[in-house]
Amino acid sequence: MRKLLENAEHILIGGHRGCSCEYPENSIAAMEEGIRRGASYLEIDVQLTKDGVPVIYHDVHLEEKTPLHGYVHEVEYAQMKENVEGLCTLEEAMQWGAENQAYFGLELKTIAYDMQRYSMKLIPLVSEILKKTKMTDNVFVFSIDYQLLKELRKIDAQVPIGLIVPHVPADPVALMKEMDALVYLSYLSNMTPEIIEEVQKAGYYVSGSVLKDRHWIEEALKCKVNMFESDNPEKAIPLCR
Repeated sequence: MRKLLENAEHILIGGHRGCSCEYPENSIAAMEEGIRRGASYLEIDVQLTKDGVPVIYHDVHLEEKTPLHGYVHEVEYAQMKENVEGLCTLEEAMQWGAENQAYFGLELKTIAYDMQRYSMKLIPLVSEILKKTKMTDNVFVFSIDYQLLKELRKIDAQVPIGLIVPHVPADPVALMKEMDALVYLSYLSNMTPEIIEEVQKAGYYVSGSVLKDRHWIEEALKCKVNMFESDNPEKAIPLCR
């Protein structure tokens, strides 16, 4: 992912959960469509099932979109596969990514209070799968739980990480340096042009997170963020070229 960022001539547009289309979110079909629509990389969400399978699924509460109940880590993979249309594993997504030379932002979905001890079991599996599929250089892994990211850095220092920053830190650069991160992710409304410039001058990259309307895309352009995600990358790309 570092190479993609270093060589970018324009703001990178990521396909959010693949993209918003006729295919199920986070499915390989949605990822394929996201790339077809011009996404430079794909943002997908990773969680661990009860029987230890890393799957690509967004919601932490299964009842929001399925007949299942509880957290992903409380349900076995076979149950997930039966009830989630287009469900794929992290390994399947990374194998597809390797075959198609795709880039990814992998979000480790979590609610720390309830999920951290289960999410910690996910960390070595993510590292193992990235090595197996030779996708380490084509991803960055990010989360709101920095302890998960710290554990990943201990296991595999080669995996680039990103920090979801839902607040305005006193010293953004110190935060990035402490975590040895690559990408600073925050909603544009939680940043200032000065913060963006400061972080970039220190050698890091800034993501405006998910941008859905023209106003914020135009503000992102003014502030010169390096990347952001979009449900409809084909609509955002003309505004950024």
